Amino acid sequence: MASGEKVSPSRMRVCVVGAGAAGLCAARHLAADTESFEPAVFEQTNTVGGTWVYNEKTGVDEFGYPIHSSMYYNLRTNLPGKIMNFPDFSRLGEMEHGYVTHQQVLQYLRNYADHFQLHRLIQLNVRVENIKPKVSSDLAESSKWNVRIKNLKTQNIEEREFDAVLICNGHFFEPNIPSIPGIETFPGTFLHSHSYRKPEVYSGKTVIILGASSSGTDIAIELHSHAYKVYLSHHNARITSVLPSNIIQVDAIERISVNQFFLKDGTSVSADTFIFCTGYKYKFPFLDESCGIQVDDNYVSPLYKHLINIAHPTMCLVGIPFVVIPFPMFHMQVQFFLNLLKERFQLPPKADMLEDAKLKIPLKRHAHKLANNQWDYNNNLADMGGFKRLPKFYRIGYMASHSQRLTNLLNYKKSEFILSEDGESVQIINH
Repeated sequence: MASGEKVSPSRMRVCVVGAGAAGLCAARHLAADTESFEPAVFEQTNTVGGTWVYNEKTGVDEFGYPIHSSMYYNLRTNLPGKIMNFPDFSRLGEMEHGYVTHQQVLQYLRNYADHFQLHRLIQLNVRVENIKPKVSSDLAESSKWNVRIKNLKTQNIEEREFDAVLICNGHFFEPNIPSIPGIETFPGTFLHSHSYRKPEVYSGKTVIILGASSSGTDIAIELHSHAYKVYLSHHNARITSVLPSNIIQVDAIERISVNQFFLKDGTSVSADTFIFCTGYKYKFPFLDESCGIQVDDNYVSPLYKHLINIAHPTMCLVGIPFVVIPFPMFHMQVQFFLNLLKERFQLPPKADMLEDAKLKIPLKRHAHKLANNQWDYNNNLADMGGFKRLPKFYRIGYMASHSQRLTNLLNYKKSEFILSEDGESVQIINH
């Protein structure tokens, strides 16, 4: 107990790494319970919003650190604004019933921060350099955390102690660039989607894109009216939706020789620009080895519920699952963790948590891919943590949107997306 206190225990000092969407969500729920928590949010850049902050620059920032944002100029979300909302702040997609721009999402996050008065908790231009447990007894669960931070403007370094840590540094900043034999012979331009900004740069070019998930298909469609030809190289099932005539699906790339790309089906194509749309790596450069977190081919372990550090349960990593609706999931994960800190429920035995964390599919890099399992996941967090489930319309809207994307990849973002007043159905109007 804190000095002089006789009734209630002292507030838990909680460190939040990052002030993007996940970090803001963490701050919002911590700020709602000032009797229990004393939060501090550290953000490396000069503003809130994380990856939603568009930056024309690529490479490194003014302090010599890699540019965090992967946002490109014309990006619209691949989910309707209505279902991207945090459940307690439904302002996104109010005026425009469809897919929103990254500018609208950023403004929404700024409004969220203003509404819940979060700026007073956030320290900007402060980089978290190191986090390690300060074990106070034989029980790792009782450990506190030593956090070393650096003010990037003053270069001042400070050590702080916290009772709990929420890692909210985002997962779209460290490009995953697979090794391809012969790439060193390619004389043209090659880049990762992390550094892609505007399509006009590629006017008249023949572009080959590796990867046909969200960013691959988005960028291909954006380039088609500027580039001469776009090859969409991937090993997934062929896209059946209508595509522009100058977007040509080809097999995955096996090797490169100068401008020639040899494909796994034995054919080849030539291109002068190569864009990797091959996703991102989970990276936590500030986590000391003693934290116990390991990343192996994007399988982060040992995590209970893709969230709680099993070695040190007063640390959680928010936002690890993918192929999800992110903001509502952050809302569920943060509440689960804070209710755990407040001892409103208990974690299962360590052996059970390690079993939950085990790899259950052949590909490590898909360990945290939820897709249709996200609904059971969110419901389970709510039921176990003792708080409200997400409203049904998130699932209904997600399924309708997913179906639209499969059948109308070229124009699905132009449709209106209207939820019924009772949240039980959705109407999609194509334009």
